[in-house]
Amino acid sequence: MKNSFTLWCFFILFSLPLMTKGSQQTHVQHSNGEDEKPLQPRLSALRFSEVKKRVFSDPYPFFPHYKVSKKLFDQAGENLLLRHAKRTLTSKADFVELASGQKLLQANGICFAGTWEMGENSPYTGLYEKRVRIPAIVRASVSLNGTTQSEKRAFAIAVKLFPSNQHSVNFFLMHSLGGTRTKHVLSLPLTNEPQLGELPPFSQLLTAYRLEQDLESADKMFSGDKANARFRPVSHLADINTESSISPYWLRATASSQTPLVDKDDFREELNVAHYPNREIVLDIHAAPFNANGADNAVWQDIGRLKLTESVVSLTCDTRLHFAHPIIH
Repeated sequence: MKNSFTLWCFFILFSLPLMTKGSQQTHVQHSNGEDEKPLQPRLSALRFSEVKKRVFSDPYPFFPHYKVSKKLFDQAGENLLLRHAKRTLTSKADFVELASGQKLLQANGICFAGTWEMGENSPYTGLYEKRVRIPAIVRASVSLNGTTQSEKRAFAIAVKLFPSNQHSVNFFLMHSLGGTRTKHVLSLPLTNEPQLGELPPFSQLLTAYRLEQDLESADKMFSGDKANARFRPVSHLADINTESSISPYWLRATASSQTPLVDKDDFREELNVAHYPNREIVLDIHAAPFNANGADNAVWQDIGRLKLTESVVSLTCDTRLHFAHPIIH
């Protein structure tokens, strides 16, 4: 299998199935070609309290197991995967409705409410500036079907930050593009330029090749010659509320030493905050500037924390919550 597939498929578009929207207004395009009402007003950013309320409004009575399959990628002769991929890169909506009824990738997840807290030593601007403390909504998920310890899990988080009077600001971190078997997903370091990892399960190779074709096409449409499937920028966080930004090139999240590892088979149960001291999962946030030798030689600096204090596995978390995907400029 080509490395380009592995690099692209498991990282580039966490929110593919969430995308049935234009760049400023969320529509649902059904197989009959009709649009439904948007899930949020035109040009209006939903605030943290409203987003949290919706995400926590419809918890499942049990864990669902959505299947990621190429059978869902087309509907009534339309390539839904490609359309969703294009719109993921242009939409700033916090919620969308799905014609497909489920996410096309990263279908199984758990959501959190918490805070993004920068420390005293951050040299960066915007949402990285020292002493910044703002609310966050986070979704942790796995790329394909495996959710348990015995399965390969390409584990990742999508983060939605809420600065005052603006659209939410989103970014993505992942451990490895192809996934790995591990007892604890919380033990995995997450970055915006993840490792290659292993190949996906044999039973899903055809799905993987289809993902490569459509997602790579969408990336090139918006990033052009700068398209890089393995890397997702985090510089846009430094641009908020400043005219002269200073940004890290790489970002990394790791479980804090004060956060224990919990032995649960399904990652969604593992990450239930009820299992942790003070009902809190703390991720240390490290940042590093660019260097020509790559992320393996990054000089990391501890700049803050991402604290997760409430968790839910819900229908809205899995099928309606949308994270805008940053393109490479």
